[in-house]
Order: sequence, then structure tokens, then C-alpha cells
Amino acid sequence: MIVRMDGSGDQEKAARRRIGRRPRVIAGGAAVVALAVAAGLVIADDEPADIAAPYGCGTGGARGTAAPASGRPAAEGAADFDGDGHPDLALGSGGSVPGGSGGGSIEVAYGAGDGTGIARCQYLTQDDPGIPGGNRDEAYFGTDVVARDFDGDGYTDLAASVFDWKPSVIIVWGSGDGLKRATRVPGTDVSHVAWDNDPILDEQLAAGDFDGDGHPDLVFGLGSDKGLLRGPFGRDGTPAGTGRVPAPRRPGPDVGNANYGDLVAGDLDGDGSDDLVSFHAADPDPEAPWAELNRPVTYLRGGRDGFTRPEGTRLPDAGEGAIGDVDGDGYGDLVLSPRGGGASRSSVTVVYGSQDGPGARTSTVDRDTAGVPGEEPQDEDAVFTSLDTGDVDGDGYADVVAGAPRWDIYGEPGPEQVLFLAGGPDGLSGAGARLFDGADLGAAPGGAADFGSAVGLTDLDGDGHADLVVTAPGSDTVDGVAHLLRGTADGPSGTGVTRLSGDAFDDTDGLGLLLGGGEIAH
Repeated sequence: MIVRMDGSGDQEKAARRRIGRRPRVIAGGAAVVALAVAAGLVIADDEPADIAAPYGCGTGGARGTAAPASGRPAAEGAADFDGDGHPDLALGSGGSVPGGSGGGSIEVAYGAGDGTGIARCQYLTQDDPGIPGGNRDEAYFGTDVVARDFDGDGYTDLAASVFDWKPSVIIVWGSGDGLKRATRVPGTDVSHVAWDNDPILDEQLAAGDFDGDGHPDLVFGLGSDKGLLRGPFGRDGTPAGTGRVPAPRRPGPDVGNANYGDLVAGDLDGDGSDDLVSFHAADPDPEAPWAELNRPVTYLRGGRDGFTRPEGTRLPDAGEGAIGDVDGDGYGDLVLSPRGGGASRSSVTVVYGSQDGPGARTSTVDRDTAGVPGEEPQDEDAVFTSLDTGDVDGDGYADVVAGAPRWDIYGEPGPEQVLFLAGGPDGLSGAGARLFDGADLGAAPGGAADFGSAVGLTDLDGDGHADLVVTAPGSDTVDGVAHLLRGTADGPSGTGVTRLSGDAFDDTDGLGLLLGGGEIAH
């Protein structure tokens, strides 16, 4: 059965947008003063305001109704904002909001525990009285979202980046009623990377237990002496402490500037502390041939005493990454979408983790690998730009999904696809691979939907199979849709797909929500 919540209809093709690269616009002096006042806004009452309650989008319930919590724990590692035992999702969207072009929003889908069904929805913007700040142009609230229990109360919380005065972090706290209250983390710093083109407006947010003390931490500021925000966090947003995050290596001695691309976290050496991997783009020019692309990857090792930058670790150039144990040896493996050199545009490279960290062994799967369906695309616009890992087939090995949307604004029209690759005792291979085309799943054809802009794997119903979430943000005229595919022993299923539309969250006409154009927190 297909549960349709996508408000489908005839929609004209629209220009595509890239959410991950934020426009670099700095407001004038008067606007900065106004934003400073907004950023420091404090609720006058003793008790902070609650944010708008979840409403029954999937069950037809009225806005503001709340499902009772069951008290059962969700699957290990899954987000459960209301503690009802059913995993939840948060989709970061970099589109427009009332009063703010590019203001950004977060769409929260509360799981029903019935396949990929969704019980309730929640729409978060900075115009909500319970969220610090206010809607404004190019604040990109929620472009980066990460889910962890930051205060240790048993409910998953949501941390989101925002750029409404200077880059900062807002934590929305979980409760028995779902995400209910929010606070801004005080004193956040930004990246201090001398050769970064504009680190302030390209800041990235990552979560993990970087010091191995059992409390989730945040990283927000490469090269900053207080870019590591240590957990647990107080309800006023104050971290337990801060620490230094080393700057990544310069892409090359002749590189004057580079663009900050991404930040991923996971334990690559099995020491119980999460490590950090950063991505930068230092292309010689926008029209450079594929073989000349320079997108270096830097590995920072976490530990009790903070981050170190191991000498001698060299990783392949790549544009995106994810971490998961694809060969089941107990070490997280770094999954990359490679760039430059002889790399195929539709290949996935695994740098396997070990006691000494990543780098000793690598393998690559592409369209020429036995079992991988489809042909190598002939244009660069079909490159994989989103990755995630999780156990879809339930065999104990992390699998990989890779999305190839037509993400470039000037990209050539063409198919938008998501590739599923299965892990196993020998690592990633083509055995059991599956290819999902956006057009086959109801996405707008020809690249108008940006199908595959973000992909996520999480077990929504607790059956031991991670389900696949694929976002298609669309544009001002093409409605954004999140596609939820059930996980099975044979991989993601293309039947019985749940489609969650942007209209389930925001019914304002003409704003261009761009549902899930940022990150997926799960």
C-alpha cells in the first residue's frame, strides 16, 4: 500500500538549488544591530516558552494533539524525541519561511511503529515563540541537524545550526510530549582556518562522543580553541566544557583558499572515542576536468585528551562521506564519494578502519563491479552527493546508500538515483546491489525534484531492518517530498513507499520549503 501525503499535481519544471553551499551574503550595519538584539532575546517570564506541539499529520488528527508515550525504548542509536519507543526523524530544510527567504526550517516526523508510517508532524522555525531568534533572510536555520540525548534525561534532543547573527547552535529538548523547548548554546565559536574561503558562513555541525566519556559532544568550529563543545549540556545550553579542534591540512602549498564541504563523525580506530573527518573543495576552477578536482579529506582522532591530527594518514580525495562498520570487524569504516584522478563519478570507496585508524585498506565499488545495476553516467551532474550507512538487510553488517540528485543549479537534466550497496564479511561489494530511480518512485522527472539530495538509514519500526529515507526537496514550484522505503532482507523495498510531503508541515503557498534539502537527523 502506498500512503500518499505529497499533494501531487501538475507542476512546472523549476530551477534547482543547492542547499549545502550557503550563499555568502552579509547584512548591513543596521540589520546586524537588529539581529544582535534578536539573538540575545530572552523570554521575560521565569519559565521559557514551549514550542508548538506535534500534530497528527499521518493519522488525520488535529494540530496540537499528542500521542501518549509508551515508555518502550527505541532501537539502539535511533532518535526518539518523545520516548514512546518509536524512532523519529528530523529533516533540515534550507528553504524559505514566512518573513525570511532562505530562513530555514526543521520538519519532524514522529514514528508510528507501523512500518514506515508517521503518526505526528512538527514544523519548527525561529518565529516559534519557544525557539531563540526570529525568521529572517538567509539564516538557514536547521540546515545541519543532529540528534542525541545531550542532557542525559533519556529523551533524544535535536541540535541545529543557525546563521541569524553569527553562526551558532540551538538545541531543542526532547520530552514525553516530543520536542518542546529550545535554547541557544552560549559562546559558540566558528572555524579559524586561514585558507578557508569563508568559514564563518559555511560552518558545519557534527555530533559524537569525541572524548569517550559516554556523553555526546558537538563540534562547531574547525581550528577553534573552543570548537569542541563537551557534553552533557545544561538546559540553558551550556556545555560541560570546551576544547580545541585542530584545523585540517591545507589542500596544497599553492592553495590560497578552499570551500568547507562537510564534517562526519564515527569511531574509526575502535578506542571508544569518535573521530572527525572533514572535507574541503579546492578545485582549480569551476570548469576543471574531473581528473583535476582537488577535494582533500582530513582525519582528526578523538580521545580523552581531545583531538589529535595523526601524521601519515592519507585519505582519498572525496566530496562526501559517512561512517559505518561495513565488514563487521568492530571498527568503523569511512565511506566516501571519491573525486578526481581516475575515480568513477558513480563510485563508492571504503577506507577501512583499524586499531591504527583508517587508511591501511581500501576498496571501490562502481557500475563496472559485478552485481551493480545501471551504467556509468556520462555527465558530472550525476555524481553521488549524499551518503549514509545502516543495516538494511539485517545481517549485522552496515550497508551503504548513495544519492545522486541533479544538485547543480546549472546541471543537465537527467535521471536522479539512489544506489544501495550491501556490506559483508569481506566489506562492500556489488552482491545484492539495488538502484532506485526517482521517476520510478513518483519524483518529478528530469532532475526537477533533486531526488537523493539527502539519504538516511534508520529502523523506523524496530524490525531489525534499517529503512531508507530519501528526500527530494524540489523548488518553488515542485513540492518537496520525503520518500520512506521499508528495509527488508533483500534491501530497501520499492513497494509500499510512504511519501511525506512538505504540505504536511507548511501550507504556505509559494515559499519553496525545500523539504529535507539539508541534513537528516535520525
